[in-house]
Amino acid sequence: MRAAALRVVAAIAFLGAIAARAEAPPPVVQTWTAGGGGASRSYFLSDDDKPKQPRPLIVALHGGGSNAALLAAATGLSKAARDAGFLVAYPNGSGAAADAYTWNSGACCGYAKARNVDDVAHLQALVARLVSQGRADPARVFAVGFSNGGMMAYRWAAQAPGTLRAVAAVSATLDIDPALVREGLPVLHIHGTDDPYVPYAGGIGRKASTGAPRLAVEAAVARWAAAMDARAQGAEKLRSPAGDDGTSVTRVRHATASDPQAVVLYRIEGGGHTWPGSALASTPDNRVSRQLDASETVVAFFKAHAKPCPKQRAASRSLRC
Repeated sequence: MRAAALRVVAAIAFLGAIAARAEAPPPVVQTWTAGGGGASRSYFLSDDDKPKQPRPLIVALHGGGSNAALLAAATGLSKAARDAGFLVAYPNGSGAAADAYTWNSGACCGYAKARNVDDVAHLQALVARLVSQGRADPARVFAVGFSNGGMMAYRWAAQAPGTLRAVAAVSATLDIDPALVREGLPVLHIHGTDDPYVPYAGGIGRKASTGAPRLAVEAAVARWAAAMDARAQGAEKLRSPAGDDGTSVTRVRHATASDPQAVVLYRIEGGGHTWPGSALASTPDNRVSRQLDASETVVAFFKAHAKPCPKQRAASRSLRC
């Protein structure tokens, strides 16, 4: 039973073959709690220098059975974010093993799900800590996650509407009842059509470690688009900058009257359960696309939605400006 709990979705895919892309110097690991006697959790920042003014914050959530350090090392997200003026916080989920944490994203995963951990409260407490330190702008908080982490980012956005400016998910789907998505926000979704863990078309993946069927990616995206009253603009096949690697990229934008990219789906044809453009090794049954740099794409999407709110909107519940 315990072994099954640790073999959560994404564990194999994201722990395998990380190349030497780790960022130096080693991060300073810190801890925080959600208050009320809750267990402490660990996190680190993309850089520990205290800024002259608060910066827009990206909270990056690792996959199930993984940890924050592996996410940072494999994706190169810190560099992309730093170049664009963002701070990244990499929190760890919870778990019995120090290198295999999970998030309670709804129907998934492992330790956190079994113990009904309130990860939304933990993440809100982390943001509050960084805001109180003068590091993060509370009106410009973003979340991105891989697999179980992407599911967690979606749950956070749905459960605590108005606290995130935008959200991005890579190789994930909605892990809660779609009806719980009642308030929209800008959403970016990146997903491979050959994902063996979280199938693009939904259902149970051929390598899934749980028997729970997953919501189809396009159904999840459609729910967020409906919450934004955003309309699909048609599919665009993007140019292949890296030659033939067995994958290609199709982009589908959903636009509102004021935002041409309110909800965006990048469909990686032939892509697996991976972070496109990452340092992970590509295999025939789980391809890492080199046709898209997911980190650069996520940061660009967040930057497009990071304009500071006018003062009269800063105190409002909604962060959509």
